[in-house]
Amino acid sequence: MPKQLLFTWSAEDDADADGASGAAAESATGTARRQAVRRAVLRWLELTREPTGLATQVVTRIQRNRADVAAFWSAPVRNSAGEGPDRVLAPLRTTIIQCYAERDECWPDCARSQEMLPKLKAIKAELHEVEAVIRREEPELRDGAALFEEYAVWRYENSRNRDYQRLRRALNRVERSLYEGTAFERIGSAQLADQLYLAVPAGLIEPEELADGWGLLWVDEDLAVRVMVEAQERECLPGNRLHLVQHIAAAAKVSELMANGVARRDEEVLFTRAMHRRRTPESPRLPRQS
Repeated sequence: MPKQLLFTWSAEDDADADGASGAAAESATGTARRQAVRRAVLRWLELTREPTGLATQVVTRIQRNRADVAAFWSAPVRNSAGEGPDRVLAPLRTTIIQCYAERDECWPDCARSQEMLPKLKAIKAELHEVEAVIRREEPELRDGAALFEEYAVWRYENSRNRDYQRLRRALNRVERSLYEGTAFERIGSAQLADQLYLAVPAGLIEPEELADGWGLLWVDEDLAVRVMVEAQERECLPGNRLHLVQHIAAAAKVSELMANGVARRDEEVLFTRAMHRRRTPESPRLPRQS
């Protein structure tokens, strides 16, 4: 006698199903919002910074650590090899931008972030006050190369102000506790970019919540981008820049193959439907949270 399959339904089952579908819808909305943020960043880069090359989902040091958007700027330099053209292109600057749509994506450990973020904001507020004192009392720390005060560089790390040194140590401890193990920490420690930015929907993250040295981009509902904090210049060796540029080229290859109707699947390389090159201008919006 064949076995019977018995199915039972209950209110709890319906609730579980509703919860699963709701979670799926929420996840889809979050993905769409993050894609919209990334799209806004790509337009902003091309419109305002004009990079030599860029790509999305770029591998950094290891496969699982990917930059949402990475870009580089090259300039002609003298060819020291003595063969070939007199001048060759060399990457002079690189930028990585991480795009998030939810606060939890920035800090996976919610309990830790709720505890540490208020401390981080308080320390940074106090630090800004002490920096103002240093500018008044130690004007020799100002870099004389800047013509305008808004672009002036101050060597605060050389200050004799003990409060400043104390606050810097406290800031380092809080940031290490908050960002350790996150994408911020992994991408920053890779030392592949001269500048690092975080891009989020407007108001999601405040400037005081940033990891030290990161820039902040706010994406408005119409996908316009506002620079809330400019990223600080970081130490990046020429070999590290070249490493990132190679990975940008590899990521761009995937997009180029897709656009021309070619795809690799395991060991096969197949023809697929090519993307239409002609595009109609549109006015996209940031998807609303569900």
